[in-house]
Amino acid sequence: MTQIREIKCPHCKEWTLWNGDIDDRCLYCDGFLEPKRFSREVEKKIRGQVQKENDYFFIKPGDSEFKRTIKTFFNNLRWLAYYLQITFFVFITLLLLLLSLLPG
Repeated sequence: MTQIREIKCPHCKEWTLWNGDIDDRCLYCDGFLEPKRFSREVEKKIRGQVQKENDYFFIKPGDSEFKRTIKTFFNNLRWLAYYLQITFFVFITLLLLLLSLLPG
């Protein structure tokens, strides 16, 4: 259940209705009531889209369901291999550290 409250517009300084949503606009000047919050959310969404586009197998909107499944599998396999390599190098580093600390 949404509550309707009033908030003073940061642009025209008039009191206007506010639902608490990110994209609420002033009734008088049509400016965003929370411009910083709105721009932060837009930037977060754009960063997520750019990150998806940087995948090796970018999933296009026109791809079939089979093609999407295959691309998703290979993208996840790539990340799994990446994390396994990091884990392996950390393990070897810790092993070398422990061996160097043993009296011998």
